[in-house]
Amino acid sequence: MTGIDYGQRFKQAAAKPPSAFGKNIAPGTTIYGRITEIGEQPRLKFNGAPGEVQKDKQGNTVMQLFITLDTPAGLRNLYPTSRMERAIGAAMTKAGATGFDIGATLSVTYTGTDPADERARLYTAVYTPITTPDRGEG
Repeated sequence: MTGIDYGQRFKQAAAKPPSAFGKNIAPGTTIYGRITEIGEQPRLKFNGAPGEVQKDKQGNTVMQLFITLDTPAGLRNLYPTSRMERAIGAAMTKAGATGFDIGATLSVTYTGTDPADERARLYTAVYTPITTPDRGEG
């Protein structure tokens, strides 16, 4: 018998919101909702054993960003790639946002594969900052 608590592992996996974009999404697919959480977690190793995390050359755990959105279909996680991060950054600039805030609204659309690299996905995004009501002070 191993010392691994598989029951705890399954409970942790069940507690995570599903990924917003799966492997077989069609171009034009959009995910949108209110941002409820942003953070980092260990990146799972591609083609690794279940739960195996990716390590860098120095043996350190590679972390990945996640953004949780409250969508009409329930909570969904985005795991931004560099191209998605660029799309979100451009959307923030266009919206005049000074920060990426919990409570703001984010919409991300998968537009297709990058013609220069068929393994890479391209995205567009729309970021709507939190609006603060005018309190009528003055």
